[in-house]
Amino acid sequence: MSYWSSTREQRTTQLFLEETPNSCSNLAFEVFAHGIDSESAEVVVETLRFFKPRKIEVRALKEVPETSYNLIRHQYNGFLVAKWLDTLRTAKDSVVLGVLNVDAYVDPLNFIFGLALPELNLATVYVARLKINATKSGFIARIKKEVVHEVGHVFGLRHCRNKSCVMSFSNSLADVDRKDFRMCSTHYAELKNRVPCVSDELLQPPKTGT
Repeated sequence: MSYWSSTREQRTTQLFLEETPNSCSNLAFEVFAHGIDSESAEVVVETLRFFKPRKIEVRALKEVPETSYNLIRHQYNGFLVAKWLDTLRTAKDSVVLGVLNVDAYVDPLNFIFGLALPELNLATVYVARLKINATKSGFIARIKKEVVHEVGHVFGLRHCRNKSCVMSFSNSLADVDRKDFRMCSTHYAELKNRVPCVSDELLQPPKTGT
């Protein structure tokens, strides 16, 4: 069952709810979006479906707290945003994902494309920089990669040395563009161990000889 809604609550507006009662997983995602269009939100939902969750809910944030904004850096503090998002969850065992059209940082980094806090079951993706010099399809591809990457961290996956694996660290947009949205066999096996229902569409195909 899925539907788009405009139900209003105190700090968010519900945009989308999808429930799959017969899912093999009890996994639930609570997505909080800010400043992204409906097409980008749909990309996020489609990407999260790779994890075969029982429930995906998307809510639009009415604002991001000014207390998390650094006036000197003109960026949002990623840790403060994450801790605030954690207060919006409705279920303690759900995975919270924030997708925000702002620029953010955590010390000592100059900027971040996303941040995962596994201890909170929470991740964020910041799309403002992902738009730079991107075509429409390129921007969508970047969102997809960063969502898989940060959610992978929530499930305990570490960075990968394989630059084509989605779990490789991205220090630049070139790094993001270089990698796949899928995982190497090692990281996929780790994810499968933690999320048994995950789709094999997230597994990179084996390289073939020439």
